[in-house]
Parts: sequence; structure tokens; C-alpha cells
Amino acid sequence: MTDLYIATPTQADYDALMRLAEAAGYEWFGGKKPTALNMYNEYIEKGGQVIHFCVEFNYLTHCDREYFENEGQVIETIQNITDIKSIQKVTSDNRIPFIAAKRLPDHYKYDNAAYVIQTCDGTTYTNEGNDFMVALAVEYKPKESEVMPEKVKLPKFMCTWLTQFDSKFPLSNIAKINEKRLKNSTGNEIYQWLNSNKDNQWKLIDAIRYGYEAEPEPRWGIKVGKFYVNNDYPRNDDQVELDSVIAFAKQYLNYQEAIETVSRLGFGEVVDFNKEEIDD
Repeated sequence: MTDLYIATPTQADYDALMRLAEAAGYEWFGGKKPTALNMYNEYIEKGGQVIHFCVEFNYLTHCDREYFENEGQVIETIQNITDIKSIQKVTSDNRIPFIAAKRLPDHYKYDNAAYVIQTCDGTTYTNEGNDFMVALAVEYKPKESEVMPEKVKLPKFMCTWLTQFDSKFPLSNIAKINEKRLKNSTGNEIYQWLNSNKDNQWKLIDAIRYGYEAEPEPRWGIKVGKFYVNNDYPRNDDQVELDSVIAFAKQYLNYQEAIETVSRLGFGEVVDFNKEEIDD
């Protein structure tokens, strides 16, 4: 990675550069923190102070502009550096928790720029990344409490129904959902799911917050003890064939068909193979 040579025309520029360098993990050659030393006044008579960033090894040296120019180095001056509070590198893996933690507008979700700059007045903007950004960016690492959970899995019919609630304001969506629930204008299947237990309601709130996706369609089968029925439509216990492996078990087209078979046999229970495989 290319070393940087950055001029500091004013004391404020120097102070801002040292603050950013320290946040990015740089030290002076010798081990001191960047803000621990004030080198600004040392080379005013020779064109001013220039800070050398040895990017590969994360250390700083300094000398006058004249010296570095004689060495053939390109010296940069960072415009408005005193306005920069922080430079953070954001990856696709941590972009969503970063936006949530910093309470940034939704359009940042679709901005693929790698660097987010926060100014001292609280505004933010993005940058694709130049040598200065690369050298002084702090990679954003979300705290454990900021890591976004996986999308909530909901029945497919719930996912389809929820697409009509597209407000950017969570309370607005929740209010509209609850209004439909109270008026019983949701359709019977949805009404039953919403009102069957409080866990489903908490799951719905999490889905609105973290996003949702359809859970796998149930795969219905019949379980007898630790075994599964593996033949078609047995009518009594003499005709039942059992297997301990789900892959060889009979999968029923729908829940009602499996219930009718259990009722006819007089034993066994209807299970969802998806959940059985998780439990195993």
C-alpha cells in the first residue's frame, strides 16, 4: 500500500490529522500516540510540517516539505480535514447494523461506497475510497448487541399478507395490523395465527423489525414411538410398515390426510418432518 505524505498548513489541520491517525491505530515511530506529540511548529521555516504515513506498518514520521519534495514524494493537503470527525470502512456484512446503529437514512442500504465519513456537525456522506480514506479508515465492527438477527421465519400466508404494510415507520405498520386484527378483517387463517398465542405476536413484531421470509412448507408424516409410517394408506395395524429414517417415511399431501390416517389406525401422531429433523 502506498505511503502518504500529508501537509498540515495550520495547527487545527495538524490536530485533526493526529486525531484521525490515532483512531486508525497509527503510532509515532518510537511508540507514542499521535496526539501525544505536537510537531506542528518544528518546520514552519522550511515550508511547513509534513506527516509521513507508513501505511504498511502503521507508524508516522515527520519532516519539512522541502525535504520530502527533494525526495520526490507527492505531498497532499486534505481539504476541510478539520470538519472530519470519523472515517469508517463499511462492508456488505456489517452495513445494515452500521446503518441501524448510526440511525442513517434508508438510502444508505443501497449505497455500496466502502467509506462513510461523519463530520463534526453530525452530517454524513460516503466515498468510494482514495488513498487517504484507505489509510485512515477505521473498520466498523458491530457490537454484539448491534448484530442483526437472521430474518424471522413466518408461514408463507403471513409473508404474503404482510407485503401490504410497507410504511417506513414500524408503529404505523403495527397499528394497521392490529386494526385489521381487531376488526377480524384479516381472513380466518391469518386471524387464527395472530390470536392463537402471544409468541406469534412477538414473532410478528420481530419480523417487522428484522425482516422476514417464508418458513419451509410442512412435510406431514405419521410417527409411532420412535418410528415413522412408510407405506401408503394403511387401514389397520397389521398393514403398517415402519422405518426409523425420515427419508424412507411416507409424506402426506396435507395435514388433513395424515390426521384421517391416524384416526383410522387409532394410534400414532401427525408430525412435521422439518421439525423432526431439527430435533434429531
